[in-house]
Amino acid sequence: MSLRHTILGFLSIKPLSGYDLKRYFDASVRHFWSADQAAIYRTLNELGQNGLVEHERVAQETRPDRKVFHVTPSGLAELDSWLATPAPSVTRREPLLVKLFFSSRLEPAAWRAVVEAELQSVETELATLGQIVAAIEGDAPNQDPAVLVGPLVTLSNGVETGLAYRDWLRGLLVLQASNALSAPTLLAALKARLES
Repeated sequence: MSLRHTILGFLSIKPLSGYDLKRYFDASVRHFWSADQAAIYRTLNELGQNGLVEHERVAQETRPDRKVFHVTPSGLAELDSWLATPAPSVTRREPLLVKLFFSSRLEPAAWRAVVEAELQSVETELATLGQIVAAIEGDAPNQDPAVLVGPLVTLSNGVETGLAYRDWLRGLLVLQASNALSAPTLLAALKARLES
């Protein structure tokens, strides 16, 4: 996914400053696409040079003027073209899976610690997604319901993926605690899942 298209997408909803764009990233799409402030400003500059966004200066009483960006018709055309193009397949990189692949080298306590740490990370991410859902729900009366569909679809992916990942990690811990974490048990479980 392109940072430029994500920014164009946010600006298609409403004009925003670079600072506000960072807040929107963190409050909405961070679970699948993050960006730091410097990258946002750099991309806004490139979008401006290409005529895809424009900005206006808005005076503030106690702070320096802020630049508020809005998408141009050319920017909307690029966004629409990008949205209509099928997404490329993504090569996944999962550090935990690499560790688990070679985990026969770990002592049981170390193996458990690795999986429990990942489980805690997933629980934290699910709590963050819950906060985002609550914020959207609180602001829903002020939003166009049609505009909310896309964010809610992506949140449902994050929640469902997170819940499935959490259940998988918990299942591994249960198998290990009951001394059932073995090749025959895992093979039987995989075969049963694939046949269901």
